Amino acid sequence: MYRLSLVLHIVLMGILPCMGQTETSIPALQRQLLKASTDREMISILLQLGNAYVDREDEHPADLDSGLLYIDRAAGMGAAMKNPHWEARCYYSYSKVYREKGMLQEGQTAIVKARKILTSANLPRDLGDVLMENGNYYSVDIEEQLKEKIRLYEEAVTQYHKAGAIGDEAFALRMVGDCYHCWGKFDEALAILHKSLALYKESGRKDLQGLYDLLGIIATSTGDYSLGMTYGLMAIRTAEELHDSSLQLCTIYNRLGITHFQLGDYKQALDYSRKGLKIACRYKDTASILIISTNVVGTYLKTGKPQEALALLNHIVSIYKQPIFKDQLWITANMVRCYVEMKEYEKAKAFIPRLQTFSRQMSAYNYYQTLIYDALIAYYLSTMQYGTASYYCSLQSEVCKKIGLVNVLSNNYLRWFRADSALKNYPAAIKHYQEYKIMNDSLFHVTKASQIARLQVQYDIDKKDKDIRLKQQNIELLTRQGLLQQSALQQARLTRNVIISGTVLLLLVLVLGFNRYQLKQQSNKQLKQKQEEIYKQNLSLQELITTQDKLLEEKEWLVKEIHHRVKNNLQIVMSLLNTQASYLHDADALEAISESKHRMQAISLIHQKLYQSENMALIDMQTYTRELVGYLKDSFEDVQPDIYFDLQIAQVNLDVSQAVPVGLILNEALTNAIKYAFSRDESGTIVVSLQYALDTQLVLTVSDNGQGFPPGFDVRTQGTMGTRLMETLAEQLEGTITIREEQGVSVIVSFKQQIG
Repeated sequence: MYRLSLVLHIVLMGILPCMGQTETSIPALQRQLLKASTDREMISILLQLGNAYVDREDEHPADLDSGLLYIDRAAGMGAAMKNPHWEARCYYSYSKVYREKGMLQEGQTAIVKARKILTSANLPRDLGDVLMENGNYYSVDIEEQLKEKIRLYEEAVTQYHKAGAIGDEAFALRMVGDCYHCWGKFDEALAILHKSLALYKESGRKDLQGLYDLLGIIATSTGDYSLGMTYGLMAIRTAEELHDSSLQLCTIYNRLGITHFQLGDYKQALDYSRKGLKIACRYKDTASILIISTNVVGTYLKTGKPQEALALLNHIVSIYKQPIFKDQLWITANMVRCYVEMKEYEKAKAFIPRLQTFSRQMSAYNYYQTLIYDALIAYYLSTMQYGTASYYCSLQSEVCKKIGLVNVLSNNYLRWFRADSALKNYPAAIKHYQEYKIMNDSLFHVTKASQIARLQVQYDIDKKDKDIRLKQQNIELLTRQGLLQQSALQQARLTRNVIISGTVLLLLVLVLGFNRYQLKQQSNKQLKQKQEEIYKQNLSLQELITTQDKLLEEKEWLVKEIHHRVKNNLQIVMSLLNTQASYLHDADALEAISESKHRMQAISLIHQKLYQSENMALIDMQTYTRELVGYLKDSFEDVQPDIYFDLQIAQVNLDVSQAVPVGLILNEALTNAIKYAFSRDESGTIVVSLQYALDTQLVLTVSDNGQGFPPGFDVRTQGTMGTRLMETLAEQLEGTITIREEQGVSVIVSFKQQIG
């Protein structure tokens, strides 16, 4: 049930950029770059832009290429400055982008260069960042690599401490603790994570949800489910306070579900698993979806639903084509458990040699050995091979004692007792049953001892609430004092205003006659000035409106002219192809040129419609389709004169970005149907349909009643360039394409209409 692979996977995805990147949007950074006046400013902004592209959610290869271009510019400027700080930062950024692109060798070369530069420079914080990035190249699945990963992270902790970067030091310690957690060394992990927690609080950082989550899953792993539940709820509470909806929240829900599973609350476990799965699906994170789905398997097995568990396992295998080593191990172990629960022992037996091979490939005290031994013991007990079951119970006992899995050890003693009893080895059976009772008592004492830790956690929560209430009371008190002072000030102002008003009224009475004349003259003068200003502003506004209208007319003319010239250029290219064709005698070359002309004509018609239409953004697909079909019918009149075209086109207007791929798909499908669906001079019908399936979902269909594909032809493996082009264009539309043979051939493309 424990899926430690999720630990590092989710945490690493949540790593904050260590080298001082600001959370600024790419357009804002691009505007800052234009205003940068010094080389240092430009390098800093270029690196921020590069990292912003690399760190984008749902990044595409084009994002990584864009990021690499900015980093290249920064590296060129950094090399000219010969500043070790900027040179190292450039290599650090190179490492990130190469690692994301899967170019691990180039990435490691870059990070080694950064380390070499910083080793001789007194820049401990930069060196800490580089060491953390270097650690990302080592896996937690291979013990030797995990040791090297921990060594690099611990060296980074030293550098951050030397630089006085408390927040970075706390984060690096958290990563070290997570590595020990993945290694199964829970005591070492807890000691480091508590030190990290103290530094987080010292630095004043509030984003403790990830750290609470780690402490909670370790408590659950060591059998202290109550403390695990406490930390898990604290993680959720902190995440909600900070409005954290990232993949980290997915991890927290998943681990809290594991704690409920261990407590036997399987309904609540499923609820939390579904919450985590919802977040993973929103981010389209396949690894997280897989891991949470597999955790549900354990719940099904515990609730006596092995068939549902097996079905889910088979579904996982079907979507996860190349699982990593430990996922292969987990899937195999649970296959054995499912078949044992279903009493299909022969099917379970088929997986036993694979489990034994996995066991030999790992160190003796690896956490995942417990999953293997658990499945093997269940199989051998169920098939009454009690001697072998007893042997694996002894191995399970050694591993659990070594890494501190008290709850697993307790259950193992109970199984060992069953095996010894069946073997009539009663002294050993009594001993193991006594050990089972002792372990239960030990678990009880561990629970008691952990109450102190829970009280401390609860104290921290209460203290935090008390501080919040105290601050609220202080705010209310200050507010009341402010209101009282404001009331007194208003009273003083009122008294002063009454005195001043009386004095002013007296003076006004004395000079009223003279002042009235002066005020009238002054008012007339000001009114005249205001009228002149309004008149000038009206003239300026009218001039601006006229200029704007003129610019809009020029823009519309330019856009139409562009479409016109594009259409003319395409016609020129088609003429060139016609000229070229007149000098060719090779049938394949002439066929290729003919197909290229049809494709260009399909695009040319779109641009023709755009410059002839008042609406320069949308294409009327009814008119466009009729003209494209008419063009193709005329082009193939000598080859297939007796084909009837049935057009069923809804009133659809498409943006040019969708009209071009749709027009090309129509061209390819119609060309194939005209050329291959019917024998020469054979009559037939081609139906072209473009209809709404839902509000914005469109379905394009090109079907014929011809002879279909040749015998033995498989469009998926033997498709032509035109077929591959249609598939590529369907992907560009973010839609799907289906080619099927049913009373002829039908090409069906479903895609969502872009609106606005």
